[in-house]
Amino acid sequence: MKVLMLVVLVVTFLAADLQKVGSSVVDTAHKLVWQDNADVEQKELLYSEAKKYCEEFVLDKHDDWRLPSVYELQSIVDLTQYDPALQRGFHFGLSKNYWSSTLYADDTTRAWFVDFKSGSMDHSRHSYDFYVRCVREE
Repeated sequence: MKVLMLVVLVVTFLAADLQKVGSSVVDTAHKLVWQDNADVEQKELLYSEAKKYCEEFVLDKHDDWRLPSVYELQSIVDLTQYDPALQRGFHFGLSKNYWSSTLYADDTTRAWFVDFKSGSMDHSRHSYDFYVRCVREE
């Protein structure tokens, strides 16, 4: 499983084409638009608050934002970088944990997150405060 995840990450990294547009980063390879403003470094929320924040978020005149899946978050990790392990093209981002919308299959009171210090992922209880980066379809 770890080897498969590594292969997916390498292919994802090589396919990424990121462009800064306004307060967002457009990933043309995955047809996603990422939030990239100061809130990415300031909003530390519980899981339920993070989901609500993205659902109500408006940026660059768009209101169709959502909390990304763990696989979408992994697509902006750069494993050749450390502290933060974030692809070039983003102007905002901390070496901290960022919530995903993906629930942990064995315990739905937990959700997956990505640690942008190293690029690793893990799961945690919803009662912890992690950072938030919203995404929408291009």
